Amino acid sequence: MLLAGQQLPQHIAFIPDGNRRFAAQLGLKAIIGHYLGNKKLKHVVHWCRELGIRYVTVYAFSTDNFKRSAEEVARLMKLARAQFEALVNDEDIPMWRAEVRVIGDLSTLPPAVAAAAAHAMTSSQERSQTISVLNVSFSYT
Repeated sequence: MLLAGQQLPQHIAFIPDGNRRFAAQLGLKAIIGHYLGNKKLKHVVHWCRELGIRYVTVYAFSTDNFKRSAEEVARLMKLARAQFEALVNDEDIPMWRAEVRVIGDLSTLPPAVAAAAAHAMTSSQERSQTISVLNVSFSYT
């Protein structure tokens, strides 16, 4: 194993980039690229936890992303809401004793997205004694 005997970091951060380019190369709509990138990122976060990395930060949506077309922003908000809701039901969160923290200016989000983010945070805090953290930077600058 490549990492055998090596000390792993306790915190890793990811900046997803290239989802739209990836989709374009495949002749797909941009939102499909975002969906596929998010799906792969979920696997990466799971791999981090399996390796014992306690803190993972995902820079998911910067305030600059609001400059994209209204249609793309609306689709991204719909995807974000679905992903925050999925975190509430993710069986791995309590198993890993993980706390979800959504960091950013949630007041800039549509109410349903902000509510889903808040619910993801409170439900993770209620379900576990925290030993790991998933930070989701959303509407950050």
